[in-house]
Amino acid sequence: MATVASSTVDIQTRERRFYSRMALFLVAIVFIGFAPSFYLRGIVPEYPRPNPTIPPWVLFHGLLFTMWMLVFVAQTQLVAAGRRDIHMKLGAASMFLAIAMVPVMYLTGVWQVARNNVPPFTTPLDWTSLPLFAMPAFAFLVWQGWKRRREAQWHKRLMLGAAMVVALGPGFGRIPLAPPMKAAFAAQMIVTLLFFLPLFIWDRRTIGKTHPATKIAFTTYALSMLLAVGVIVTGTWAPIAQYLPGVGG
Repeated sequence: MATVASSTVDIQTRERRFYSRMALFLVAIVFIGFAPSFYLRGIVPEYPRPNPTIPPWVLFHGLLFTMWMLVFVAQTQLVAAGRRDIHMKLGAASMFLAIAMVPVMYLTGVWQVARNNVPPFTTPLDWTSLPLFAMPAFAFLVWQGWKRRREAQWHKRLMLGAAMVVALGPGFGRIPLAPPMKAAFAAQMIVTLLFFLPLFIWDRRTIGKTHPATKIAFTTYALSMLLAVGVIVTGTWAPIAQYLPGVGG
């Protein structure tokens, strides 16, 4: 019995460490991706892409997004420290932040058309597909995570998936790893699917199979990202995007 109890504690310790490290990794990706244009603007060299001034609504979007990511990291640290009581209370606050992020994601997406803050291989209208396709994916995973908040194994995976939706595409996609070309952009975005690999491996090592929540999180992210990349590469989103409320505002 003592051996079983010790094994359970060891798994819980490793689980807390895993999710904590994944959260910190996502924050690092976001920081690196947005350092030249937001976090360290004017301090570090700019990436080779348009970098216009930051209007108040972009600043608000960045601060709100940052707050949610920091709360997400704090949540994993609280669980790792065994403070589930504070984790549960902070969860309500993070839900309010997530709800606020959805309309802000939409407005930031459509208003950026006027800023023309896009790579040279696409148009501002087509570029709106990235935030607009990520928006329902994020909302869906956060909502599912909230509904399953009493089921720890579901909740952890769904919320990690939600964080990956808003961190990987915007953050990793801004890191200049390849020339500003459609094919290179598509390849770099597809690479983000590999960041789910640690979660798949974790599932196999701990429960012997892929958890349903992992499948849902991965599929949701993959669909939203691949659809957005697809319409950017083909240029088929602009005719639709031009009629969206608020475009160019």
